[in-house]
Amino acid sequence: MIVQYPVSEIFTSIQGEGNFAGIRALFIRFQFCNLNCTWCDTKYTWLQSTGKFNWHTVEELKNIIIESKVYHVIFTGGEPTFQALDKLAIPGIKFHVETNATVIPIEPLNITLRDGYTINREAMAKEIIQNFNWVISPKMSNAKQELNKKGLKYWANSDFGIFKFIIKTESDLLEIKKVVESYNINEQRIYIGIEGITRHSQLQPELVDAIIKFGYNFSPRLHTMLWGAQREK
Repeated sequence: MIVQYPVSEIFTSIQGEGNFAGIRALFIRFQFCNLNCTWCDTKYTWLQSTGKFNWHTVEELKNIIIESKVYHVIFTGGEPTFQALDKLAIPGIKFHVETNATVIPIEPLNITLRDGYTINREAMAKEIIQNFNWVISPKMSNAKQELNKKGLKYWANSDFGIFKFIIKTESDLLEIKKVVESYNINEQRIYIGIEGITRHSQLQPELVDAIIKFGYNFSPRLHTMLWGAQREK
């Protein structure tokens, strides 16, 4: 069976968030997501009807990556773990994955989205994906979502990723603290960003002070500060 990938967009920019903020990277954004977060800034990737996308083979995507001559490649979405990411690995390239923490990559996947579209994927090879930099971003109550306990347990017990949470108010940090303590996540793995799509929304020093007091890392959202909600940035 030929594996094909639904790609919403491909572009070069800087990583705006997390433990590699500021690096120049090639972004490959996949279509389809199983969540519907209220403040999502890529709603065009949710379903078949929410945005345009093109199908690519393994060879096509690998050629795009190689020809880009960019060292860091970021798989994002949508939810990139719907795809066989291990088949896209290339020696000498550093791969990053931004996931919502609801899918376990080393297990086979069969999921039907809310529009009836079904996705099937074989289990990914752990020996390959453990070399990726995983940015694990569970969606909290401020996004009107429920935490996936099975997914959180898996990622908390894996040592190849950092956790990135998005907050609106200081009270969100209390919810995050409960998750961190419940799943025994090392605080050094926690990065906190501030919700918003404008430059002004990111300039909240009082919230950053609170993040520091809770013992977490602050994740800037550099792309938002520089370009706002502009696509392919």
